[in-house]
Amino acid sequence: MSNPFIFPGGILKKCAERRVGARGLHDFLANRGFCRPGALTGRVLHQTPRWLVVTFLALTLARLASGAEVKSAAVDAQLDSERGHFAIQADFKNTGEGPDKSLYDATIQHGLYVAADKVSHTFNLKVNAIQGGLKELVFALGGDGEIKNVTGAGLEDWSVRRAGATNRLLVLRLQKSDKPVSSFAGQVTAETSVNERLGTVSALTMTLEKAALANGYVRIDADAGLDVKAVNATGLVVIDPKLLPESLRSSKAGNAAALMAFRFLGTAYSLPLTIGAADVEARKVVLTGFKLTGKLEDGNAAFTLTATARVKNPKGASIELLSGAVALTEVLSPNDASIRFENGRFVATFDKAGEFPINLKFNATVRPTNGWQQIDFTVAGSALQPVVFQGLKPDTQFRFNGAARPERTGEEFASFLPPSGRVRLAWKEKSPEAEGALFFAAEELAQIVVGPGLMRQTAWLDFKVMQGELNKVTLLLHGDGEVTRVQGAQVLSWAVDAPGNSKDRRLTVQLNQAQKDRFVVQVQTQTPLGAFPQATNVVRVVPEGATRFGGYYRIMNEGAVRLEVLQASGLSQISPDQFPQTEETKALLPSQSTQAFAYRFSSGAFELRIQADNILAELAVSELLAYHLAETELIIDAEMELDVREAPLRELLVRVPKGYAVARLEASGMSDYFLTEPADQTDAQLRIVYGSPRLGRQLVQLRLERNSPLVGATWNLPRVEVIKAKSIRGHVAISAAAGYRLTPGATQGLTEIDSAFFPKKLAGIQSAFRLSDSAWQAAMNMERLPQSIQVDALHLFSVGEGIAYGSSIVNYVISGAPVAAFKIGLTNEYFNVEFTGKDVRNWQKIDGGYLVQLHTPVAGSYTLLATY
Repeated sequence: MSNPFIFPGGILKKCAERRVGARGLHDFLANRGFCRPGALTGRVLHQTPRWLVVTFLALTLARLASGAEVKSAAVDAQLDSERGHFAIQADFKNTGEGPDKSLYDATIQHGLYVAADKVSHTFNLKVNAIQGGLKELVFALGGDGEIKNVTGAGLEDWSVRRAGATNRLLVLRLQKSDKPVSSFAGQVTAETSVNERLGTVSALTMTLEKAALANGYVRIDADAGLDVKAVNATGLVVIDPKLLPESLRSSKAGNAAALMAFRFLGTAYSLPLTIGAADVEARKVVLTGFKLTGKLEDGNAAFTLTATARVKNPKGASIELLSGAVALTEVLSPNDASIRFENGRFVATFDKAGEFPINLKFNATVRPTNGWQQIDFTVAGSALQPVVFQGLKPDTQFRFNGAARPERTGEEFASFLPPSGRVRLAWKEKSPEAEGALFFAAEELAQIVVGPGLMRQTAWLDFKVMQGELNKVTLLLHGDGEVTRVQGAQVLSWAVDAPGNSKDRRLTVQLNQAQKDRFVVQVQTQTPLGAFPQATNVVRVVPEGATRFGGYYRIMNEGAVRLEVLQASGLSQISPDQFPQTEETKALLPSQSTQAFAYRFSSGAFELRIQADNILAELAVSELLAYHLAETELIIDAEMELDVREAPLRELLVRVPKGYAVARLEASGMSDYFLTEPADQTDAQLRIVYGSPRLGRQLVQLRLERNSPLVGATWNLPRVEVIKAKSIRGHVAISAAAGYRLTPGATQGLTEIDSAFFPKKLAGIQSAFRLSDSAWQAAMNMERLPQSIQVDALHLFSVGEGIAYGSSIVNYVISGAPVAAFKIGLTNEYFNVEFTGKDVRNWQKIDGGYLVQLHTPVAGSYTLLATY
């Protein structure tokens, strides 16, 4: 057979690392009959890249290795200034392969993540067809492990097959398609169990069944607590992790220090791994004998840091010793260590392994704040970090965030640094105690929510004690309403009383301890409202004895309520978006509403009066009404599309004619419905109750039936309409069963249209109208059509020995009234008579023929088959 091989660039680059010269390839091909001597000119050989030449040789040897005998071969080469084209064409004997035998290569990216109990594998595959189409892909598996899943676009199924006692093959079958599949990309996940914490594991590997056509990369990551090494690995070349493909370099799993990277090309590889416990100190500097001593006096802070740095890495290591608002004054470091300043940090670098003494002296910046002296810097972390402060008086007060409170020992204060190593210390000398007058300020954030029958008010009071102590808070309540809850971290109890004959009330809040700084009290009140419209004053909550008091009010509606501010004296209106809130008040004061007002005040002398009224839902209805006249019943199908605005809809009232039953009712969110027929009204009323308020577009589908025939020759169409709808538009269609004709009589508020323009496709429409007035009327004249039957019959007879066979196809065209039975004439000498047709119930022998009865009457075209 003749096999031309045309090599694209993606295949040629895979053999770039093999060192074979162009002239050597030419001699090899010429000696084996693959090309004529001198077929490759000197210019071609000179300009041919070495990786391209090597690829020709690798693929030719792979073909020869398959056991095929070369009958004849030729090499053709074309090269110009921009591109080159090479083709090898050979005839092989005893290949056993047809012209459609597929040949493909693969790029495999193998990612391993080593944990204490298992090794997780991820193989990213990319297969390209070299010859033929891709139907079945075969990969050779090595090592230990189990395939968990295979995914990829166009994958039909996959399986693992045994090839002998130890060899395994992963077979991927691709979906069939009209065109040959030229490429496939997929992902294989697998796991290798780790039975012992310390030991050797033969990791799972995967390559093509013909390993010469596969190449790829391997990345190994491990948990931070594990030490993983690759021992006696075959078929792999160690590479720098920076040379990995982007998809493997961007992997976020594992420990960067444990990363190993390999590459394989055209060979099957093995990957034994040894797994052990990692030395956490092997790659970093560990400080021992740590001690930090500071001298704090006269607004200065001088520190001395002493420690021993232990380095285990033979190549050395670095550690960040100091950062923050500090300045070095003296450094005593050994010859094998250096200290440099980088990005606001002092970093110590050691060139080799060993133990190195560290002695640093530095000054920290002291910042005075509200009578306190503060320093803030960070030192390197250590297992135990004692700190000593000197030069302070015994009654000094401290704020040491995250650390133990300094304890007085002799003339020093001793403590330990937090695990982060941050020294965030504030200190001041204790001032003599003295009684002072009480001064405090308060700021209020109040929200008022008005709903049906109730006004709820929440006041968030932020107190700031500027001088003295505050054991309790007295709040004056102006206006109707009752206190329902008082909350706060400092609230112990509360009580409401009315002093003397005053209409105002006093709310006394007892605190759990004397407050000297900031605290918050939350007061909730509610005021019952009567029938809307209703006007009421808000409840003013004013702290008694406050030096300064101000704040903000926000009024919002809830549900179908419309608000109006009648009086706002002593208040300045602002945009609701300018209402200030913190993360705490956002949860306590929600802001979801359809109407909101916001005001600002600077004293407790203000008045705020609001009025609330109901908001009714506004309905716009678009309906399709279909009236149908049958032999024994009247049917009305109504499809109503509602547009609910202004307020949510909780129930819907529909006026329907009396005497009709609800055969079908569909409405999104409907909880139940009730049909009532008041004796004092001409129509019935259908009440649809929704489980939750509905707003926006709603669809209601209704079917009404009356199981009685039409009385008289005129049908006055009953209306189906939504009660209290703001606007109604729609269409009306009238249809009838076969044998009836309906013609429009007197109409009002309707415009006749062609039945083809009715928005919904219905069978048998005889008249159609468009609504121009919600109070429309229509009378339809009913006429029974005479029955008319036309027959077209085809008779086929066949005569056999001693018997005759016959069959007849009878085509009916029925107009007017429908037919429920057919009479067929047939002489008595015929027997084994059978009838076949739609809805045939039975047939019986009558004089002169047969009577064929149907399940339901038919009209129009009908076909009956008789055999005898």
